[in-house]
Amino acid sequence: MSRLNSRRDGLRQAFLAGYLVLLLLLTVYQDFPLVRVIGEIGRTPIVLLFPLFLLCEIALLARNKKITHWSRLHTYLFGFILYLAFVSLVYILIQYMSGAYSFGSENLLGKCVKVLIYFLLILLYVRHIQLVVSRIGRPGTVCGCFLIAVTALLAIMSAELASMPNALSFLHSGDAPYWRVRLLTSESSTTGTIVVVYAAILVYLSRYWNKLARTLTVVYAAGFFLFYLFVTGSKGFMIVAALTFAVTMVQYLDFRKKRNFVLLVAALLIMYLFVANFSAGLISSFSNDIENYTSSYTRMGTIVIALLTVLNHPFGVGTGAYPIYFNHYLEPSVNLMSGLYYKWFGVSQINVSELIQYSGSTKNLGVKSGFFQWFMFGGLLSVAFFYLLGRHMIMKARSSSILFLALVFTLFSLLLVSLEIKYEIWLLFAFIGLLPGKDEHSNRLYYKREAPQ
Repeated sequence: MSRLNSRRDGLRQAFLAGYLVLLLLLTVYQDFPLVRVIGEIGRTPIVLLFPLFLLCEIALLARNKKITHWSRLHTYLFGFILYLAFVSLVYILIQYMSGAYSFGSENLLGKCVKVLIYFLLILLYVRHIQLVVSRIGRPGTVCGCFLIAVTALLAIMSAELASMPNALSFLHSGDAPYWRVRLLTSESSTTGTIVVVYAAILVYLSRYWNKLARTLTVVYAAGFFLFYLFVTGSKGFMIVAALTFAVTMVQYLDFRKKRNFVLLVAALLIMYLFVANFSAGLISSFSNDIENYTSSYTRMGTIVIALLTVLNHPFGVGTGAYPIYFNHYLEPSVNLMSGLYYKWFGVSQINVSELIQYSGSTKNLGVKSGFFQWFMFGGLLSVAFFYLLGRHMIMKARSSSILFLALVFTLFSLLLVSLEIKYEIWLLFAFIGLLPGKDEHSNRLYYKREAPQ
């Protein structure tokens, strides 16, 4: 009987490990062709798991007769969703009273529900990841899952470099040539958080393996990161990496600890490599963008729109009526941005053709920054949400230098990348949320330190 139970446990562990690997791969797939059918929410296959996530929650509720494994992270997310639902309905009602029921082809109430689904899916994803990891229960096994995922990312990156500019086009929503490493995302600027999060979690979990395996894993993860560092064309990644290392240097200025000194030296070396090899190209590329392209104007312009919106509506405008306000503050944003670019860069005439295309349209309408998009949705309450979330994550990650590094990088990245389908960000938050905290020591989700394998 014991042998039979052991075999069943082994099969269960193998199934859960395989399922976690699948989840990790689906997490980084952010240019799924389904986007052509159902819109932006279909840019990730995670949306197809929505029914499964719900079934798991219903099964847990039916078995335990209550909601279990609830943490402070879940409270922050759920509370923010409730607030967004309330403020969204208020502003939809305001628009209804003025006779506006839709914007372009989008019904305001329908838009509200669709965007709120993003937030609900994020909450369910975080809980589901934590549930699967806790059911596996062995950090060494979870480390193996991340090792497989990182190896898959390395293979994808190598395939891209070998077949650029038509790399793996059948896996993307569009077949246009692309000249930068973008993994399975829509553009290179969205790949940095994927590489950092997966490499950092892999290094952290390697502590549960024996010394040789841990050393080899750390070297492998470092090689993966450095390989990406030298082949990426993302300017945003370079900027955020420099900021992250600067913050890390401040965090580890205590030379009394040998580990901190080593990390500080490593950070200085990486910053030197950055300045020596990338700074000139980065400045040249940024100047080229200002002179010849529209991306910097579009990103800056949408951020200004968000700021103007909240300046006039401090509590945000919700997820349904925001296209109306986005369009309303579009022209003031262009005028303000023209003055700023002339003052900062001496550019007398800026190219806002891409930004102007948003006028009267709902296609890809949004702020090109996750933080400022949610800032537009929830106003000052969104700032409180990010503050509480960031503080909670930092307090938990502070015990691990590698997770702290990844967290700082991710928090800086919130200014540059969207949040709705960037599930690797929520994967990091979910993983850090599994670490024991002073107020959550009794939660059954958290690991018990096992002996190295």
